[in-house]
Amino acid sequence: MAKAREYLGVPYLWGGTDPAKGLDCSGFTQLVYKSQGIELPRVSSQQATAGRAVPSMGEARPGDLLFFDYSPDRPGIDHVGIYMGDGKMIAAPQPGEVVKIQPVGNPTVIRRVLP
Repeated sequence: MAKAREYLGVPYLWGGTDPAKGLDCSGFTQLVYKSQGIELPRVSSQQATAGRAVPSMGEARPGDLLFFDYSPDRPGIDHVGIYMGDGKMIAAPQPGEVVKIQPVGNPTVIRRVLP
């Protein structure tokens, strides 16, 4: 996913969809996949229904979308990143951070949207 790497260092901005201003996690994934001709919904909870399910990290491939439920007070998907392989993902993590490569952790849902 060379296109995803082009956004490394772009600041996180909640609701952000413009890399000149900042990106949030789902704005980042939407932008990357649109460049590949794949339309994704705008928010991570809706993106988590795109493509087809991947049963486990053992079957995940680079380019798969990894979804997380990080907010115990708000059940449901609230974060997304792109699997890079070797236990790493690229994502726009949270306020004060930038698009970066980081360890995967434990995704709640994995989806394959690439052909």
